[in-house]
Amino acid sequence: MSEHPNATVYRRTADAFRARDLEALRELIAEDVVWHVPGTGPLAGEIRGIEALFGWFDRLRDVTHGTFTLEEHDVLGNDRHVVALSRMGALRGSAQITVEVISVFHFRNGRQQERWFHPVDMAVWNRMLS
Repeated sequence: MSEHPNATVYRRTADAFRARDLEALRELIAEDVVWHVPGTGPLAGEIRGIEALFGWFDRLRDVTHGTFTLEEHDVLGNDRHVVALSRMGALRGSAQITVEVISVFHFRNGRQQERWFHPVDMAVWNRMLS
């Protein structure tokens, strides 16, 4: 059975994020995208719009000193939603911190429209992104 096209788009988006390919990300993410980032650190909050999201990516690199990692475990999709089961991590001092994250997306016209992060351990998430 083949993967739903929206799940494939998510995988392409994750690959473009890792490659820092902003041109590809512009094609895969809606201009009016909204990300809902939980937590208490400097990256928490609601990010609205592609330019604000690209600024958030820069802050993510700064906060994690360029050590942020994203690895997909599984990606499920249908015509309106994608769910990505991922492991995210970063070095904090000399320690590698990782947290499992469930991300829920709304997709519209084959592009990422909205994202909610659901870390399985909020304390680890906050430590990783602080």
